[in-house]
Amino acid sequence: MIGSVLALALVAGGIVFALTAGSSGSGSSGSGSDKPSDALGVAWQSAELPRSTASFGSSVQWPARWTRGSVLAYGDEHGVRGYDLATGTQKWRVEPPKGAGEPCAMSPRVSLKGVGAVLFDAGGDDCSYLAAVDIDTGSVLWAKKVATQYGANAPQVHVGTKSITVGLNTTESVQTFDVQSGAAADPLAGAPVNCRYSYVFSAEHIVAKPQCRNELVVLDTQYGGSPRTVSDQGGEPIAILNDHPLTVAVRTGEGDSGPPRVLNFDKEGRNATSVNLTGKAAELVFKDKEDAFTEKGLFFGKVRDGSTVVADLTSGKVVWEGRAGSASFIGYEPLGNRVVIAESDPQKAYWTRVGALDPATGKLAYAGTMVMPDGGYLHRSGTLYAYDSGKVVSVGERASDGKRLMVTFTAPLPRS
Repeated sequence: MIGSVLALALVAGGIVFALTAGSSGSGSSGSGSDKPSDALGVAWQSAELPRSTASFGSSVQWPARWTRGSVLAYGDEHGVRGYDLATGTQKWRVEPPKGAGEPCAMSPRVSLKGVGAVLFDAGGDDCSYLAAVDIDTGSVLWAKKVATQYGANAPQVHVGTKSITVGLNTTESVQTFDVQSGAAADPLAGAPVNCRYSYVFSAEHIVAKPQCRNELVVLDTQYGGSPRTVSDQGGEPIAILNDHPLTVAVRTGEGDSGPPRVLNFDKEGRNATSVNLTGKAAELVFKDKEDAFTEKGLFFGKVRDGSTVVADLTSGKVVWEGRAGSASFIGYEPLGNRVVIAESDPQKAYWTRVGALDPATGKLAYAGTMVMPDGGYLHRSGTLYAYDSGKVVSVGERASDGKRLMVTFTAPLPRS
């Protein structure tokens, strides 16, 4: 059975994306008289976008987006489009492969060479037509129908340096395809697994748990080598949280009620240190599409009561805790080692403030509130965020009329 794979918020080209499913709030009609004193400036705002009803539940980000250099790619059931990050001008639109329908899933990021993966409907709501796409031009490099006997009821796809990894449902094994040629392979064909197993995968790894043995099987899908066994590691893999170094969340005990723990692998990915989560960190869900992992080993995620926390997964302890349902991940500022978040205003919950969290001290400093010049604002529910060098890109529905827009706010972070 395929475990749920997190659509991670990734540091890529200096930009980090996240999807928030927070409270939408009520809000006003968006008149200029109802505007906060710390309203952020608007760098650009798009024309109306088609409304999207696409969703694959809580663990897969769809609609989705990529970035590389000056390009922002955004995809939903209406198509995959590329925009200039500086101006918002649309640069390209992906032409679906012959025989394919509307797009239905995307990889959470592109490769270092700018290749992303899109799954299209192959007919009958079967999300299994795979295409490799160049983010700079929107060109389809190659496309093919992914073989499946049971359909695509849980499509997920990740792109690494050398291969694209696809999982379509909770019954069949994952498949890999060469990034350049599209040649297919069975990544677990040589794995020492002689019984049923569950697994999770990311852009660069597959981690499988045989049901008949107390061990994990780890495969590096990008740099080859035979699958290796990590002994004395019981527990069901929940998600791969990071590829460098490999960091895996597992759950011990029966079902979803067992306590989670984290396996931190060494640089070679061979030996793992098990970290027990304590306090609020022990309540982390590890399956929500808002989860994010920073390059400093900090994990932003939801706990069982719906609140958000930032946890240090090397120690297993929480370094910051937000109010229930209030905070959403926007991005990560590596120069200052700060987590950028969106948080509802305590006085007017329909407004959203941008804050910079110092995980070392737990101090949260605010940059301002995301309100447009006319007093309008976007619902937080279902809004996509991106952060890049003092700017926050948001894609969501305007509260006053439900129109879907892209709005880029200038949000220089306060000094820590």
